[in-house]
Amino acid sequence: MQFRKTLPALVGIAAAALLGTFVGSAYAAPQFTFRAAHYFKEDHPWNKGLAFFAKRVGEDSKGRIQIDIFNGGVLGSEAQTLQFVKDGSLDFTVADPSAGSTFAKELDFFALPFLFHDYAHWQKSLDGAPGKQYAKLIEDKTGIKILGYWGGSARDVLSTKAPIKSMADMKGFRLRLVSSPLKVNVWKAVGAVPTPIAYMETYLAMKSGVVDGMENESVSVRDMKFYEPAPYIARTEHEFTVRPLFMSKKTFDKLPPDLQQVVLKDAAEATVYERKAEAEANQAADAEMQSKFHVNFNAIDKAPFKQTTKPVIAEFAKNMGLSDLLVGIDGVK
Repeated sequence: MQFRKTLPALVGIAAAALLGTFVGSAYAAPQFTFRAAHYFKEDHPWNKGLAFFAKRVGEDSKGRIQIDIFNGGVLGSEAQTLQFVKDGSLDFTVADPSAGSTFAKELDFFALPFLFHDYAHWQKSLDGAPGKQYAKLIEDKTGIKILGYWGGSARDVLSTKAPIKSMADMKGFRLRLVSSPLKVNVWKAVGAVPTPIAYMETYLAMKSGVVDGMENESVSVRDMKFYEPAPYIARTEHEFTVRPLFMSKKTFDKLPPDLQQVVLKDAAEATVYERKAEAEANQAADAEMQSKFHVNFNAIDKAPFKQTTKPVIAEFAKNMGLSDLLVGIDGVK
């Protein structure tokens, strides 16, 4: 009888102790709940980078900030998410900056081919003075902060009939491109015949001979099976992708100074993490295409491409008002 009277009290004490342990170890409800969006799937390096960033921010803010990630384009295209970040209705996105060129022509700058000498030059330029200069310009003009430069995937030229071994092989080469005056003029200077074709129609265009090839990065080439109609890949490395982690300045300004510092610190760490994940993904794609699908990769002298396209790139940079930035990147050693 005594035990039956005592049992409820014991249960109550145990429950209270358990609750106290939970409350003491868990964070309170977040003060700020933010949304991050991007266009690709869960296993993409961007998503991995955002997941790392969200986890670190949650930990370092002691639960005061929660970041929810929406992948697969569920919140819109890259152009839409950049516009939402500009407006302040979305907090973070990772995107090709060119998607925002409709409201800031300067966002097209990093679409310029042959801008960087190699991956090391890409990294030093973006992490150094040119990257800081560009980030300030974009923030001042658009109200979008660049927290870190993600990407770094090299884009190469694929061909259907034979390897591209020199710039001379590009003469008359029907190259599938996006419909971009900037890219069209650069590749015309090289001697190619730029042929704008929708991305999802490119495989068939190469297979049927409408075009002689395309340009893209390794993960996309593997995933879209572009190597089937175009089994030759020349290491032109004409573009190292720049895909910033963007944040709405309106969101940033809502945060107290201590949490602003958390976001900046953790974004820098997430940038290192994402770049590594992206490099590993491309290396894995290359290895798979070579060993499993017998894709032919070849080196190529990039110097003639750079020399030939230099005046075209300089003219575009001048029209964007970014000649100083171009000079700054050229001067990075």
